[in-house]
Amino acid sequence: MDKVGMLRFTFPNLRAGSVIEYTYTMSEKNRLTIDNWNIQSDLPTAYASAAVITPTFSRVKEVVFGSDSVERRKEQLTKGLDKEKKIFFKKNIPSFEPEPYMSSYKDNVLRMGFMLFPQNAELLDDMSASSTWKVVANMVLKSTFFDEQFRKVIGGTEKIVDTARSIGSIDDRVHYLYNTLKKRIPETTDQTAAPEEIDNSWKTRTASSSQLNMILMNLLRRSGITCHPLLVSTQDNGMIKTDFPNFGQFNGLDVFVANSGSYYIMDASIKYQPYNLPPFNIINRQAFLLDPDNIHWISITDDRPFLKRQTDLFALVTPEGKIEGSATMKYYDYAKVLALDSSINDNDNPDQKFFNKKKEGLTLISSKQESVNNDDPLLQTIEFDYEPQQSGDFYFINPQLLASGKTNPFKKDKRVTDIDFGCSQEQHLTLQMEIPASFEVDHMPKTIILRSPDSSFVFTRIVSADRSNISYAHSLEIKKAMFSKEQYAGLYDFFSQVDAMLSEEIVLKKKK
Repeated sequence: MDKVGMLRFTFPNLRAGSVIEYTYTMSEKNRLTIDNWNIQSDLPTAYASAAVITPTFSRVKEVVFGSDSVERRKEQLTKGLDKEKKIFFKKNIPSFEPEPYMSSYKDNVLRMGFMLFPQNAELLDDMSASSTWKVVANMVLKSTFFDEQFRKVIGGTEKIVDTARSIGSIDDRVHYLYNTLKKRIPETTDQTAAPEEIDNSWKTRTASSSQLNMILMNLLRRSGITCHPLLVSTQDNGMIKTDFPNFGQFNGLDVFVANSGSYYIMDASIKYQPYNLPPFNIINRQAFLLDPDNIHWISITDDRPFLKRQTDLFALVTPEGKIEGSATMKYYDYAKVLALDSSINDNDNPDQKFFNKKKEGLTLISSKQESVNNDDPLLQTIEFDYEPQQSGDFYFINPQLLASGKTNPFKKDKRVTDIDFGCSQEQHLTLQMEIPASFEVDHMPKTIILRSPDSSFVFTRIVSADRSNISYAHSLEIKKAMFSKEQYAGLYDFFSQVDAMLSEEIVLKKKK
């Protein structure tokens, strides 16, 4: 804190209900890097500006993030050392309101990034963005510190490496090293792109994300597995501008392994992340592969439904109208990772996880969780009682009685940002319900198939009933992860219809 100064000031006549308005100027000298300029916020702004002054022998390149533009002008300063002043400004900046399933805040809010070339700028002016990326990447790979981290023998890892070398299958070897490291260092401190010294991290069992993944690369290489660093920008950090060669855009270092046509992209810092599944926080993004023989950008995409949930309910309606039942819920891939991560912070009741425990009339009797520490789906089994809403002789049962309670996220008919679901998704629900002779079915939702014109969304519901049994099943499939804001009208219409269908209830009537 020795470099931080504090200034105290007063607002005359300040009292409850006052509206405070103030301005400030921030000046910095002798900087080799320039922080991003965040132009837009959650409040509207009448005017914002930023000025960058550099010697004429240096260069500043800038890039605008977001969907709007920024005005600019130049001035030459001749007093003292010849300098150039770039002034950037914007008027009448609207507030930014986050929207459901937008890629990230940083991808959409208006901001400006800068890249400073302090000297020899005329040489870089002639280089393409691709060439500049590769020049800097080679400098990183050939640096003594970076190269040494790959090869050094970390104290206490010799037996682990020997065991890995004895495993014939590359896949099994990767799996073993990945799990061994995660057990050794289960928690990370920070999300970083530049690893510091890794010896002490192994010893103290604490590491940043980049340190942990650098240790993984060290173990892999010493075990005979070719791997390379992969520079990434996570979803929260925003997408990379590949035409703007600035390594400050990265906030993560992951691990890339290629094996006979199969590829592994690994981040050991994500607690429940499987080794053979691309990390969810970089899916549908560009990443920079630091393979010394072929430095290039890769697109991290996968059309498989990695976010998949299956819920199977078995229920019995008692003569009194109460529902006794059991449910089995399976969470696959990303759904398993997200469910386990969310359950960590559930301090209210650790036995009531993965379903809406606030549902009125729902009582949990027992709960059991399985398959947390292996590659199988997460399995949750519960037993419950449920008292449906009642009006006279009519009982109203929504098959979503164990649903999360989430409403349709697309309620507004207009949208300004693109839609990012993260990955393809599937949600399946089945309900088998036995009804006693004292009840009869008064109303059932209809069997239906709802499909978007390009089949990127499909909702299917199949329902049947006889005198003693009700069978209900529905599935929602999202077969594409990314949609532009121009496609929103169709998406809005589809989800509005699905939301209405999921609200439809089974109505039972008690016989006289």
